[in-house]
Amino acid sequence: MDTLVSYFQTRTASRKHREEALKVVKNSPEREAALLQLAFNPKAERQHIYAAWIWELFILEDLSRLHPHLNQCIVRLIAITNSSMRRSLSKSFWHFLKEKSNREVLNKKEKQLLVDSFLDWVMTEDKTAPLAFSIKILTLFQNEIPEVQKQLEDLLIHSKRTFPKGLYPVLRDVFKN
Repeated sequence: MDTLVSYFQTRTASRKHREEALKVVKNSPEREAALLQLAFNPKAERQHIYAAWIWELFILEDLSRLHPHLNQCIVRLIAITNSSMRRSLSKSFWHFLKEKSNREVLNKKEKQLLVDSFLDWVMTEDKTAPLAFSIKILTLFQNEIPEVQKQLEDLLIHSKRTFPKGLYPVLRDVFKN
């Protein structure tokens, strides 16, 4: 893990550097576990944020890469509070979970942990992207966990909270009626 941290310290946020970092992880499968540990670390130091960005690229390139780590990722998700990390991780989960077959491998406890985590993010997040991905993920579970719809209505419609304007298209999609 230390070598990955050292490597991330020399990288910038540029797309080129992030793609190079992705190649480093892909070319050394033993670094995958270190990447996961860094990307889901709630300390949110520079290397953790960078790792979350690389984790997003890693998963989006091949969604099946999340399967072996799924439970560990779900359990650690609730502790993440950094908006940049939340954006990357929620985007990865959105792309993974929108495939029905991927949702079907989850047990009831994992589904509830996901719902709890993303509801928490909806309550505490101010940035548009992590909010949007969290809300879209929650809508995937509203048929299985009926209270999700009510909780979303309470948080998004009946609260006095002001949301970023960029979130309104997602809200219109969720509450079509």
